[in-house]
Amino acid sequence: MTTGPHGANEVGGRRYSAVAMALHWAIALLLIGQILLGWNMASLDEGSSGPKTFEPIHISIGLTILCLTVLRILWRLTHRPPPLPAGLARWERVLAETVHVLLYAMMLALPLTGWFMESIGPRPVPFWGVSWPHFPSVNAFLAGGDRREIKEALEGIHGSAMVWVLIALVGLHVAGALKHQFDGSPVLWRMAPFLKRPTGQ
Repeated sequence: MTTGPHGANEVGGRRYSAVAMALHWAIALLLIGQILLGWNMASLDEGSSGPKTFEPIHISIGLTILCLTVLRILWRLTHRPPPLPAGLARWERVLAETVHVLLYAMMLALPLTGWFMESIGPRPVPFWGVSWPHFPSVNAFLAGGDRREIKEALEGIHGSAMVWVLIALVGLHVAGALKHQFDGSPVLWRMAPFLKRPTGQ
């Protein structure tokens, strides 16, 4: 075990730190659960005579993802990630870096738009049983606009277009990792603590 240039523990300077791995997998699991819940929330609450049960959970998970993503970005900025394998072609490096940037963008954009939508109305924004503050200066963004129309438009973008973009990016990310796992440039071991470091890495 060696220490990286920013003090993060890395194996041979190439494995992600324990904190980075924990944040990565926590966000990944929450994203999968969030997408499945979002798609099935209406049917899960269908027939309920009381308040919606699953919507506050969906909102709480989204805000949790937002917090963890901000922490992940801050950690990445202060702890240099391991370099990509030396044998990668230039186009593979560009694609990998582009997908990473877009993934971070979507992991911020989805919960931020959800937070904004929930702030349009007067009700408190739920967060695991407590109230989360409304989006800053939300009234200034909505000045002169029809709140219902704005919320409906955002719901369409948030719940459909943005989710499919996220799924496509996750698919590219996973496909790239699997490709390199079997083409002689394995990278999964760097983010998976249960995988051993390959010989020669």
